[in-house]
Formats: sequence, C-alpha cells, structure tokens
Amino acid sequence: MFNLEQSITEWRQQMQSAGIKSPATLEELESHLREEIELQMRAGLSAQSAFDTSVAQIGRPALLKDEFAKTGEARWLLERLKTLLGLNKIVVPFAATARQSLGVAAHEARGFHHNFIGTEHVLLGLIKFESGMVTKVLRRLKVEDRAVRVEIEKWVGKGSVHEIPAILPYTPRVKNALRLAAREARALNHSRINPEHIFLGLILEGDGVAWRALTHLGIQIENARRELLAEMRENPAAT
Repeated sequence: MFNLEQSITEWRQQMQSAGIKSPATLEELESHLREEIELQMRAGLSAQSAFDTSVAQIGRPALLKDEFAKTGEARWLLERLKTLLGLNKIVVPFAATARQSLGVAAHEARGFHHNFIGTEHVLLGLIKFESGMVTKVLRRLKVEDRAVRVEIEKWVGKGSVHEIPAILPYTPRVKNALRLAAREARALNHSRINPEHIFLGLILEGDGVAWRALTHLGIQIENARRELLAEMRENPAAT
C-alpha cells in the first residue's frame, strides 16, 4: 500500500543525502512538492501517480545537488530552480472529459490483465468517446476505432490472469505524455487539459505503443497534429 507521507519523508531524506542541508530550503522545496501533489490529485491522479509526477517536475536529488554545487546562495538558487523546473508556471487542471478518458484507460489496462497504465491504454480511453475530437480526427484520417484496438492487441496482447492492484501506476511514457499535454494546453492558452491535449502528448512522446500503433496504421503524426489543432480552432468552446 502506497504511503504518501512516508514517500515524502524519504524524498526529503534523499535531498539531504544529496547535499541539500539548509532546513529553510528543504522546507520550501517540500512545500512546493506538497502543493504540486495536491494539484495533481485534484486533477484526478492517484496519490502515488501524483507523487511520482510531482517529484519528476520538482527535481530528483542528483539534479538539485548539481545545481546547488554552483552557488552558495540558496534563495537565489531556489528561484532559479523554480524557473528551470517550471514551478512558476500555472498548473493546468484536467477537464472532466480528460479524467473520464484516463478512467477508461485504467479499465482497458485491467481488461488486458496489465498491472500498469501504458500509452496504449490511454489511447483506447481517448477513442472510447465517439463524439470526441480525437475520434473525429482519426476517422477523418481513415482510421477506425476498431482498427486501433486490433493494432494495439498485436503489439501488446493480453497478460495472464492474475490479481490486479486497486491503483494502477502510469508508465514513465504516460507520465511524460501527460506533462506534454499540460505544456500543449498552456501553449494554446487553454484553461484545462482536454482529451485532445492528451492525444497531442501521446504523439509528441514519440515512441510508446500508442505512437507505434498509429504510425503502423498509416497515420503521419504531423498530419494528425495539424488536423487536431484545426479541429480545436473550429470548436473553441470544447477547449
């Protein structure tokens, strides 16, 4: 069972071991970590996924140690780190439709008897909603929902029947895709992360099963991106 408080304590101890000794700096970094975790959980992520995503955004001990080695001015460096690691950016929340898609992704993972949520499950979650932009764009590019599922089954197949944990973790590629989705939403000045931003994150991620399945079906990623952005411009109310 994942213990959030224990994980935060261990993260702080790792920071100290990496050479970050100032209690004030540690307190502020922990405060940022907790704020980020809370925002991610409000967006619908599990405690474990929110913790993993937040640690990745704020920084691993080795990265912070290298930064601290360059200066003895902790306050100045802390601000520099916040800028470097994107902590000064507004965190974009997930829209209800995006959370629903991620919920379907978890259901798909269980259907495959997988104990993780991969990019393939996220893609299946996105195309579950026939009226969504992602489905409309894929059909415009001559790719049907069923073809996507069949292609994914070729790549991953079903696992053996076994006990599946109550909370499934996102793979590193999914975490990266969701970070890219947030970046896309910010770049487009959208107030929330919608399913179409997640799709953009999946294809920008570049080498997951979702990306491989789409390219094997003949989708040219730049075309898919261009078509989806055009659809988003035509239907701004949906974003």
